[in-house]
Amino acid sequence: MDLGLKNKKVILTGGSKGIGFYTTKLLISEGCRVAFCARNGQNIKNALQLLGDDNGAALGFTANLENETETRRFAEEAIEQLEGVDLLIHNASGFDHQGDEEGWMRSFQVDMMAGVRLVETAIESLKTSSAASITFVGSMASKFHFGNRPNAYGPSKAAMRVYANDLAQQYGKKGIRSNVVSPGAVWFEGGSWDQRKKENPKFYSAVERKIPLGRLGSADEIARIIAFVASPAGIWINAEHIAADGGQVAAVY
Repeated sequence: MDLGLKNKKVILTGGSKGIGFYTTKLLISEGCRVAFCARNGQNIKNALQLLGDDNGAALGFTANLENETETRRFAEEAIEQLEGVDLLIHNASGFDHQGDEEGWMRSFQVDMMAGVRLVETAIESLKTSSAASITFVGSMASKFHFGNRPNAYGPSKAAMRVYANDLAQQYGKKGIRSNVVSPGAVWFEGGSWDQRKKENPKFYSAVERKIPLGRLGSADEIARIIAFVASPAGIWINAEHIAADGGQVAAVY
């Protein structure tokens, strides 16, 4: 299937590792130019090296998405260098699992407000695209209690879903789609589930057994879903929350 991604211009947050990195890699292979950001400059250099990009299709920017100025500057510079934007993908997260005030504020700033600021900065450019889409990477923690102490991760992802629907209703008439893709448990090297597998293999195995497919998802598999939803091939997907958990949440909704 041709996803219609050739020559599309993409802004993506959190692209130096994990789901963001694999999404960047996939989009470049489909012919996109991708401007991505991360907090750590060395991680950006490592990602660019792993991408092996000799054609300038990947552009890396250092940005702390807790900071409004840095977030808006990243979007502005990305649009300038890409000469526009077709796909906006907000993948970065504050990843609060402790539930203290610092974690709540970090998640609100990164998961929600960074998304708001990116959209506000990019919306006029998106309006000029014939294939515009906004895709948020959420979490099944926005729908299901996984037994963790109360924290900001799930609530911030749930707020993201409401915001994405508002955007879809407001800007759909301008040809701009907005959706959320929510992964369940995903393993990738160096990720949180990789750490849990090493520290508590019994718990990791128990989670695997509860997933009908018998394993955790991979970052590459989630990247494929994100790419399809964001691409012109997914044109009739709008205002949707898409679960990408392999059936981990045993619910009908």
